[in-house]
Amino acid sequence: MMKTDLRILLVMDAIQGRNGVGTYFQDLADHLQPRVERVELVAPRLGQPHPCQGASLPMPGDPTQRVYLPRMRRLTQLAVAMRPHVIVVPGPGVFALAGFWLASKLGIPVCLTHQTDYSQLVNLYWRGITGRFAQTMLAWTNLLMFRGSSSVATISESLVQQLRQQGIGHPFLVGTSLAPEFIDAPIQEPRAHVRRILFVGRLAAEKNLHLLLELATQRPDLQFSIVGDGPLRQQVENQARQCHNLAFLGWCSRTVVREQLDAHDLLMLPSAVEAFGTVALEAMARKRLVVTAPGCGINQWRDLAAGLVSMDPDETLGATLQRIEQWPATRRLHVIQRGHQAALALNNATLEQWLSVLSLTAAKAHSLPRPMPSATFALLRRLAAFQS
Repeated sequence: MMKTDLRILLVMDAIQGRNGVGTYFQDLADHLQPRVERVELVAPRLGQPHPCQGASLPMPGDPTQRVYLPRMRRLTQLAVAMRPHVIVVPGPGVFALAGFWLASKLGIPVCLTHQTDYSQLVNLYWRGITGRFAQTMLAWTNLLMFRGSSSVATISESLVQQLRQQGIGHPFLVGTSLAPEFIDAPIQEPRAHVRRILFVGRLAAEKNLHLLLELATQRPDLQFSIVGDGPLRQQVENQARQCHNLAFLGWCSRTVVREQLDAHDLLMLPSAVEAFGTVALEAMARKRLVVTAPGCGINQWRDLAAGLVSMDPDETLGATLQRIEQWPATRRLHVIQRGHQAALALNNATLEQWLSVLSLTAAKAHSLPRPMPSATFALLRRLAAFQS
């Protein structure tokens, strides 16, 4: 395994391990660790706060989550001491904007990742004057960060097209990596019939949870489980108390998610907005059937699409399930095997894609405007040099 001399700083707002973006960069940092000189992930953590993690505020529209503020002095000291070749930020967000601003002050190239269709989320959660204001601020922030970044990367073809429509000429398409435990842990071979169905994700409007809850009432012969947290938690808890075949497990660690995938036969991801769907990839790696809505970004990766079941545009979740149940066991096993192989192949390719993007981004340092650090930055540089 060849090792590069790259130093990479990842700065993100998503809580580590709590959602798709949070797990994406946590897994990516783990995979980069042995391949670069140094990689640091700066992101909020629950239980053991990150040294650069400051105070928090309730997230508008979702009291189950909080927006964390960065400790700029600690973040600046880290960046000055580390001297990264690239700062990666998934924007927009408070941490991401802090990393973006810091990169401009220190003359470091920025790789901006576009991993969520924030505009659609704004439409779901804010309407009227509030929604129009949020859309305006989002558009302005995106434009600022796009123009100030040395490279832009994204995870699906639809987001590539969205970036091009916003004037980004050459966005990079990168894959999604898997946490080692989803690959290395012994696999329980899939069962012949579908009896246990799982949902893993944020309990929110964009996930179309009502479709799964309706299916649970329609199919008392099957067992359903839901893993996650979010603004619709109360609704899920209420139905779990009324339905003997629905279990609500709340938020779970990555290890427990892997164990739950192994204990179930099929994962359902009926989301209206899903830039990729990391948990679907994890389920495929564990040799489990996966049902996705047409809008899920994972469907746009041709090799992966052959190993999952995508709902037809006008098809109900129940009809999709009946379609799978009518297949002979050999066909289900064939789809599962194709998905397993494609997930492992994408995991291997993703690291090479990211190393290429990061190397190309780092090479653009010479074309950046000459930074003009203030006396504070000069002092921090001397302090960092003294401490090292």
